[in-house]
Amino acid sequence: MAGIVMAGLAAPVWAGDGAIPGGQGLARRISVQGHGVVSARPDIAVLRAGVTGQAPSAKAALAAHNRIMTGLLAALRSFGLAERDLQSQQVDLRAIFPKRRQNDADPAPSSFQATGHLRIRLREVDRLGELLDQMAAVGVNNLSGLRFAIAEPAPLRDEARRRAVQDARHRARLYAAEAGVQLGPVLRISESGAGGPVREFRAMANSSAGGPTAPGETEISVTVNMVFAIK
Repeated sequence: MAGIVMAGLAAPVWAGDGAIPGGQGLARRISVQGHGVVSARPDIAVLRAGVTGQAPSAKAALAAHNRIMTGLLAALRSFGLAERDLQSQQVDLRAIFPKRRQNDADPAPSSFQATGHLRIRLREVDRLGELLDQMAAVGVNNLSGLRFAIAEPAPLRDEARRRAVQDARHRARLYAAEAGVQLGPVLRISESGAGGPVREFRAMANSSAGGPTAPGETEISVTVNMVFAIK
């Protein structure tokens, strides 16, 4: 909701930061908020691919993981992804123990599991289904955190700023007209809510995630606070 702060017309009351030149009382003002929203289709898909290798020994588990990850990286490069769009993340190694019965001694590990993740950025969102199919074919057994984003949000954010200022001016004119006063110059303007997309569409993918996907639209929102003088 836009807020409005106005002094009484018969007895002006200060609502600003300084006195009106000439000592004619204190300034009157109208304070409003303006909102600007821009929607756009995402042009980047980001996801995490999990690769797990399991074997009787830790060394063999790591080797199995490395073998699958090497195949995945080769497949992604063949798919056309650039090195800057591939980021390896840490590998976790854990021991797997058999189910322990009461009064049993501490069991030895029955196997070891090595799990690593690869962060992937796809700049052709229309090929996402094709990419997921290819990843599953090379042994990726965990896909998660699929999200869509905009590569260059700055021009969209600037357009949202323009719309926010236009909205604030429209509200201020409306309030001034309804109150029977004349709108003066802008005294102050500040911005909030311009940090990034208001809503980010997310989807979870599994090992058979080759089905259709819908990027939808991402919204970028900006709010401005404007203070106008009343003539």
